[in-house]
Amino acid sequence: MKARPALMATLCLALSGALVAPALAEAAAAAPRPTRHALIIGIGEYSDPAVPELRGIRHDLISARRMAAAMAVPDANITVLRDGAATAERIRSEIAALDRRVADGDRVFIYYSGHGTRWADAQIQAEGCIEGLLASDGQALTNVELGQRLAPLARRADKMLVFYDACFSGGVAGSSQRTRGLRDGAEAITPKFTRANATDACAQPSNYRTRSLAATLRQQQAMPENVVHIAASRPDELSFDSSTRGGFATSNWRDCLLGEAQDLDGSGAITVDEVTRCAQAKVTRALAGQPGILGQQLTVAGNAGFVPAWMGAAFVPPAAVNVAATASTAATSPRAPPAQILAELHGQRDGQRQLLASVRQPLLKIGADALQIDVNSPRDGYLYIAQAGSDGRSLYLLYPNELARDNRVRGGQAVALPGAGWELVAGGPPGTETLLVMVTDAPRDLSGLPGERAGPFVKTLLDEQGRARLQWVLSNGTPAKGCGQPGAASCSDAFGAVLLRVETVR
Repeated sequence: MKARPALMATLCLALSGALVAPALAEAAAAAPRPTRHALIIGIGEYSDPAVPELRGIRHDLISARRMAAAMAVPDANITVLRDGAATAERIRSEIAALDRRVADGDRVFIYYSGHGTRWADAQIQAEGCIEGLLASDGQALTNVELGQRLAPLARRADKMLVFYDACFSGGVAGSSQRTRGLRDGAEAITPKFTRANATDACAQPSNYRTRSLAATLRQQQAMPENVVHIAASRPDELSFDSSTRGGFATSNWRDCLLGEAQDLDGSGAITVDEVTRCAQAKVTRALAGQPGILGQQLTVAGNAGFVPAWMGAAFVPPAAVNVAATASTAATSPRAPPAQILAELHGQRDGQRQLLASVRQPLLKIGADALQIDVNSPRDGYLYIAQAGSDGRSLYLLYPNELARDNRVRGGQAVALPGAGWELVAGGPPGTETLLVMVTDAPRDLSGLPGERAGPFVKTLLDEQGRARLQWVLSNGTPAKGCGQPGAASCSDAFGAVLLRVETVR
């Protein structure tokens, strides 16, 4: 696109030579935010002596806290229930308390490590089984109940990530005896499943219907964009607890979240899917060679493209990066096309924040036709429009810009862009232009994007770490002091977004 005011200039934010961040060490993310919350439950000791002890739970609780910190949850917003404190009634009570605390657009992390179980459901008789997480007093909280209790949170939260390190099968099909613990030197490896109250059929459920938490949340009309559900194993598999490291799923997902996962597609951000792929490879290696264990497959439901944390190493100043290593990385690392970067940003949207946006003319003649965009947001916020060029290499921030700096919008008030005094003319080459239209609760700090001015309009946004910086700036708000108070702006990072496409022709 070209901006055409009194003079012609290119409003181009070049995406040239952006590199995948180097291998990430644990460093972190944004400062803790009051809009983030966590409920962490770890049960290794049960009142029923028939339920095996899980000695690695103490490690899991530390891991879960580190995961919460990486997601910018402040200590004051983390509730931990351990062992005897984690009765069924107390878990219900803390979910209700969390529901009262969480405001519209906040983020929530729910973590459980302990025994899972499964039993026949009387309502569907022999046709299926129902899953549950076992509280310390021996009561099971079914996935149906958990889904009903968490659904109001999921409908209100910008994102809710639920991670449970438990299993619901006593063994793989035909191998019900593979429930015993193993020992590797000083390390005890214990299945996170109890057969207490579980029928043999439901302990081997590969031929039975099951009810998962993810499915229940969908039935409760939680937006799929807003929920991420990570389970330590498939429904017919065991998941394992290590007495020296904690849950295999937890410890490895933690390490990947805190720095070992890689940006596989070169988009500039590391998604839940990429973290889980990293963790799965580590779990597979850790369990290889263990007698009688056929593996453990982590599963993800919901928004696998959610970016749960931002790695500090993604923002290493260019001067601190070894030039030779950088050049080598540039030649071999994947680089997501600009349109894919905008699609990943679009995947971070809050599904509850509906946004109306359209282009008046979806087919533009190069050098002649001007882009016109209509936007209507149901709520107050800040409007941003980014564009992936038809050349497949360039990325533009169309709005705000030096000619139109005030990007505030009022709920229900139509906005037509470009405004008076400037226009955007199709600049080519022929192809597809992708537009990401966002209305955010809190403003974005565009000063976080390094750039150069070229006349009154041009600002190059992207440097070597441009993809990561662009993702960070547009995904994370810079709430004003006093935000969240009556009459003040929102503190949340939430935003509504729409992807649009325009074809340019000669």
